[in-house]
Amino acid sequence: MIRVLVVDDSRETCDLLELLLSKEEVGMDLQVVKATRPEEALEHLKKGAFDLMLSDINLEASLDGVDLLRAAKPLGVETILLTGFGTLEKALEAVREGAFDFISKPWNNEELKTLVKRALVRKDGRRAPESAPKLQRSVMIGSSPKMMDVYRTIASLQNSRTTVLIAGESGTGKELVARTIHASSDRRDHPFVAINCGAMTETLLESELFGHAKGSFTGAICDKKGLFEEATGGTILLDEIGETSPSFQVRLLRVLQEQEVRRVGSNKTIKVDVRIIAASNRDLAAMVKAGKFREDLFYRLSVVEIRVPPVRERWSRDENSGKVISDVPLLLDHFLAESNLRDAQNYSIRPDARKLLERYSWPGNVREMANVIEHLTQLSRGREITPEDFSDKIKEELRTRHTDLPHAPAPLLELIEGWDHLPTLEELERRYIQVLLKHQHKKSRIAEILGKDRTTLYRKLRDLGLVDGAEDGS
Repeated sequence: MIRVLVVDDSRETCDLLELLLSKEEVGMDLQVVKATRPEEALEHLKKGAFDLMLSDINLEASLDGVDLLRAAKPLGVETILLTGFGTLEKALEAVREGAFDFISKPWNNEELKTLVKRALVRKDGRRAPESAPKLQRSVMIGSSPKMMDVYRTIASLQNSRTTVLIAGESGTGKELVARTIHASSDRRDHPFVAINCGAMTETLLESELFGHAKGSFTGAICDKKGLFEEATGGTILLDEIGETSPSFQVRLLRVLQEQEVRRVGSNKTIKVDVRIIAASNRDLAAMVKAGKFREDLFYRLSVVEIRVPPVRERWSRDENSGKVISDVPLLLDHFLAESNLRDAQNYSIRPDARKLLERYSWPGNVREMANVIEHLTQLSRGREITPEDFSDKIKEELRTRHTDLPHAPAPLLELIEGWDHLPTLEELERRYIQVLLKHQHKKSRIAEILGKDRTTLYRKLRDLGLVDGAEDGS
């Protein structure tokens, strides 16, 4: 029989995993052994043969899940690590030490069961190269499922030299992802060069990247190396690659195919050894279809594609409690700590202000959040940030999207997510108005929120049987 060792310092989590690994759930007969302490898990590993181990990384003990992974690996035990605090460092370490995969808490039950099945059918364990690169400290923050996907892809690229395309909206941190790929690769001791392709004319961009020969144009008083030559052995990031011209794309395609460059004004080719990472906030696939970007270059650049999620997508919902868990609090704490360190101060965010910042949509993504926190710390009336310190832009969006109720009701979609059935429009309206009545007793304010006049509101309350709940107030 297939034996699975489950390790978590929470007995309830162990029981839940045992339930998820039942024959009814996974379609296989699995013998599940549970351990709530790492020492207990080590004893189980020594005594019996296991096919798979699911272990939390953070076990609140002297040993953690990575220590157990190291012990299980020589025994041929596949390991899936679980973490409630996913970080790139842990992802890299897990892959380097030979973990089959890792998944963040709260996990998706179907994803976890699929992962277990894949691990059990794999015959050969993953082997980490002896020359695995030294882990680099990262400032990538977040443990949402979409960020864990980013970490997982970066971890898989540790010993690869393949071309990578990083896609994402402005301000999501595409350059940080590129720097992290470089820092965790065997090229980390060589240059990392980033250039914004959209900020230069075609002529200047070609001169910067490929170099130029003496006399090739006015002002070219000597031979000049381009960035491809300067970055030999390292990595070059071509940011906003979608802004380049067709002729430049042809020259770049040649660099990718031949690993050589030719300086502007020269017929001599120069061999280069550079890993190319491209980034864009535009949909390059759509540009290809529209004839605005070369298809052959697109496929050469997107051998591996990483999509960096916008802040509004960096969340998950606990399947058991229904609670929404977001990366925003972690990011706020990170940028606040940066401000404290930079200014040698002790800034804090008042709870009501924090709640409002967590509700803000962050259209400028992580870059906007960094700038907003710096702005608030510099211009706050004291060391504690309050809603009064917010910019007019943030105040206006919060006022528009969430109203100024003392405890604003959740957006409509959040109210219906998790319901067993979809309600009728009448039932949906009734429930929404009930939430408004709970938080706001002034009928004039409720009418304003609903976009109705008071007479229409009274009629609606009567039709929905909610008149008693709105007798007081004006």
